[in-house]
Amino acid sequence: MANHHDRNPFAHDDDVNPFSNNHNIHGIPQNSRLSTLTPEPPVYGHGAAANNSLDTMAKLKKKQKELVAKEAELNRREEILRRKEEALARSGAVIENKNWPPFYPLVHHDIAGDIPIHLQRIQYVAYATLLGVPISLFWNLITSIAIFVSDAAGVFIFFSIIYFLLGPPGAFYFWYRPLYRAFKKNNGMNFGCFFFNYAYHIVFFGFATIGPRILFAGLHFAGILNAMKLISRHPALGIMSFIGFGFFAIELVLSIWVMQQVYRVFRGNDKATSAPISIAL
Repeated sequence: MANHHDRNPFAHDDDVNPFSNNHNIHGIPQNSRLSTLTPEPPVYGHGAAANNSLDTMAKLKKKQKELVAKEAELNRREEILRRKEEALARSGAVIENKNWPPFYPLVHHDIAGDIPIHLQRIQYVAYATLLGVPISLFWNLITSIAIFVSDAAGVFIFFSIIYFLLGPPGAFYFWYRPLYRAFKKNNGMNFGCFFFNYAYHIVFFGFATIGPRILFAGLHFAGILNAMKLISRHPALGIMSFIGFGFFAIELVLSIWVMQQVYRVFRGNDKATSAPISIAL
């Protein structure tokens, strides 16, 4: 017979009486092992993504407007430049870029592109004489300073400085540029300007090569006479003077050759009126 004291299979060991003293006011047992769940934080992802997307679109539109404005400005400048080039082309003017001297371009200089082929050799030699002017005058200045420091004899450094500062730019503007334009455009006025000024150039370097003591003791030129006078008393100064004499002599010989060749070209152009010099642009 079944025991009346058997446990009721339908009974619950952990029956919860909400009104029991072991329960709090919310009906949760005080000795319950279950912990309360932490509240989940609110989700803001969708709203933030939407705001970021709007900001990005606004920035892209602003950037696009700036690019369009820059492109319009560039197109406007290109149109202005194109109109100027067309106006210069209609007027017959030629745009020449400044490329000489290389370290600080001031003028346009292109022998191979501007000078006819049969005249380029003369122009290159004339260009060599142009470069020889500052080289020879600089060495002359150094020699004059050395003579003055050694107190070998009286010397006028002031004149040597003036020659060095004014000689190179004067040579370019008074005889080299007229020769360049004469060969390029076959212009008689430029030929005349070259002959007149280049003759003074040859006389100056002829005087410097000899170095006579007829003007302020003559020691502001490292000529052959000064070199021979200094070599016996001051060998070092004499050698420097001989080097200066060499520079002056080379410059003088090349200058005389250029003068002869240009004169032949000029006389030949006067006779050959039916075959003028071609102009290389």
